[in-house]
Amino acid sequence: MNDLTQYNRVRSLLRPGDLVMFWGRSPLSWAIELIDAGPSHSAMIRQPLTAESDVTICQSTIQNGHNGVQTDPLGATIAGYDAGASIAAMRLDDATRSKIDWFKFYAVIGAAEDHVGYDIPDLFEFLLRDVPILGARVAQGEHKAKMVCSSWVTAVLESCGVLTGINWTQTTPQQLVEMHIYQDFLPLLGNPKPSRFNTI
Repeated sequence: MNDLTQYNRVRSLLRPGDLVMFWGRSPLSWAIELIDAGPSHSAMIRQPLTAESDVTICQSTIQNGHNGVQTDPLGATIAGYDAGASIAAMRLDDATRSKIDWFKFYAVIGAAEDHVGYDIPDLFEFLLRDVPILGARVAQGEHKAKMVCSSWVTAVLESCGVLTGINWTQTTPQQLVEMHIYQDFLPLLGNPKPSRFNTI
C-alpha cells in the first residue's frame, strides 16, 4: 500500500474540475508512457474534501469488476495504485475555472456514470497511432458510449465549456498535461515530472 503523506498534505487544496495524472508501473502503463512520453492515466476531481468524505475522482477505467466511468475516493486510489508509481494533481487556473458551467459539469458526470464503458478497442488504437501508415487510419471518430480515461476527461471539459472543437478519442493524457489551463501541479505520490506542462 502506498504512503499517503504527500496526498494528505495537499488534499484540501484540490477542487472540482482539477485533473489527476498517473504514471503507473504495469506493463500497459509502461507502454502508454513510452509511446506518448507522458502519464498513462488521467482522472478528474468530482468532489472536494469534506468533513464527512475524502476527495473523489471521476475516471474511466476497469477496476474491481467495474468497467467504465466511475467515482472513487482519491486517497484509496492512490494507496492501492502501482508500487513505485507517481501521481500529480493539475489545478485549473482561475480563468479556466470561470468558464465552467457547473450544472453541465455534474450533469454529464451523473449521466455517464455506470453507463459509459471503458473503450478497450480505442486503447489499442491509441497504441497503434505512431505506427507509420496504419496509425493515420485508426481512431478517427468519437465514441459516446465508450471512452478511455483521457477521452472521458476531455469530453467533460468540452461539455462544461472549458474546451471547444476537441476530438475526445484523439486526446491523450500527455496532451491534457500540455494544455495551457493550469495554475500549477501538486505531487500526490512519488516524484512526478510532467513534461511540457501547461505549454500549449
